[in-house]
Amino acid sequence: MRYRTTPRNRGTRKGGAILAALILSAPAYALPAQSDPPSPKPTPAPNPLTISGFFRSYDFTRQNASNNPGAHTVNQATWNNAVSLHADYHFPGRRWFIGGTYFYANPLSACAGTAAHVKGAACITQTPPSTNPDDTVPGFKLSTLMEAYAGYSAYNVVAKIGNQIFVSPWAGAVDTRVKPAAFQGAYFSYSPAGAWTFEAAGMIRFEPRTSSEFVNSTLLTSYPAGNQGMASNIFVPCYGSACTGIPTSGFIYAHAGFTPKSANYSLNAYDWRVADITNIVWADAHFTLAQNRWKPYVALQGGFEKNIGASVVGKIDSSLIGVQLGFSVTRRIVLAGSFVSLPWHYDTVDLPHGVKCTNTGGKKGYYQIVTNGMTLPYFLPVNAAQCETNAGGTTTIAYGGWASPYTDNYATNPVFTTQVSQGIPDRRAAGTSWKIGATYTSIDQRFILIASDAWYDYGNAIAPQRTTEWNLDGTYRFHHVLAGPYKGLQLRYRYAQRTYSNTFTLTGVQILGGVPFFKYNRAMLEYDF
Repeated sequence: MRYRTTPRNRGTRKGGAILAALILSAPAYALPAQSDPPSPKPTPAPNPLTISGFFRSYDFTRQNASNNPGAHTVNQATWNNAVSLHADYHFPGRRWFIGGTYFYANPLSACAGTAAHVKGAACITQTPPSTNPDDTVPGFKLSTLMEAYAGYSAYNVVAKIGNQIFVSPWAGAVDTRVKPAAFQGAYFSYSPAGAWTFEAAGMIRFEPRTSSEFVNSTLLTSYPAGNQGMASNIFVPCYGSACTGIPTSGFIYAHAGFTPKSANYSLNAYDWRVADITNIVWADAHFTLAQNRWKPYVALQGGFEKNIGASVVGKIDSSLIGVQLGFSVTRRIVLAGSFVSLPWHYDTVDLPHGVKCTNTGGKKGYYQIVTNGMTLPYFLPVNAAQCETNAGGTTTIAYGGWASPYTDNYATNPVFTTQVSQGIPDRRAAGTSWKIGATYTSIDQRFILIASDAWYDYGNAIAPQRTTEWNLDGTYRFHHVLAGPYKGLQLRYRYAQRTYSNTFTLTGVQILGGVPFFKYNRAMLEYDF
């Protein structure tokens, strides 16, 4: 229907003249007395103190090779509950501020103490059909002041020093269980008017997601609960019953980003120098054709890394490139496909005395390095072929995986093909991978469902190995966030199913390690305030 902007009734002008005449001829007392406009109410000063936090209840079950009795693995289950309390205070002028976060978690079970989870303890040595706790959650209590900082914010500058949540692609909060990871150090960012962002940081200590204390180590140089931790080919003497790993002094970080407000693209370049481990150089780019009905986009990522300093986890030589293409099928559904390549490298060496390559199988499997209390300084793959003995007595070493000191085995790295339970960096292996995924968002944006399937080829010149994983990830928010203390109540459920080839035979003989079949369920209820 069209609406006319000109009057259709010619009598309108006449009616307007009559109305004007009535107003002009009205007695003076009919008009209200003129008065000064009321003074505007002063804008209330913002509250210098803000308090926030969350309550989180997390249920996790893991089935390990439940379809293969020869694997002799125990399934796992953990339920843990956590509360996080955060306070932030801005001093007058609102430039300087301080803040802190206290975190507490308790599984409310007989195995809540950390002592019940050390190697050989009763709580982690169950036999089928009993289950072990899953200490990636973890299955024990946590109590920590994970944030305690002072900062400055003005003139497009933000600076912070102390215990803090730090965010970057290869070192971040990795908040996928009950507790996020935290860092201890200094952070600086500058965002001038325009499209540029510059960041720098120096972090000297790290608090993993399963720890209540900051450590001068990483996920590759220690023995964190629920993680792969220190590789078996890197020998570290233990003092008494304590195996603490290798101390390192943290990392320095730099980032430059360019994201014009009126453009549909972004560019980022990063650098991490992790002391005595690796130097990671990383870049990514994203472009969206927003004017197109399908809103197609292309994203690129890539980087390389080399061992530096004392090279305490061995030789690292890795280069990665990834591409992702996506588009909007409807306003509610987005499809995406990704490809990532990470080439293998090979060295032919004479193994030191006491180190051997298990070409004939054995307890550790085929094509695996066994050190017997020695060190072979290479960053070797997990559950893929590591070595092969040659006819002349030399050994070919296969390496080239991506070393990730602060996301290893967390499945939180930025690689496009990483799934809920694992990605290429978590296997410490080279190879190629593919992934397709679909994301549905409801009209009111309270329900989000992600379905994805990924294929990984970790085969090399020594032996084949293929892995697949498909996921379902659903989040439901119960109510829109309104003014007041309520900041959201959500239920999130994630399912992952993963299969390995060339791992166990039907008789239980191990080939390349790993269980042939794995799946887990993760359910999380969270209330934010």
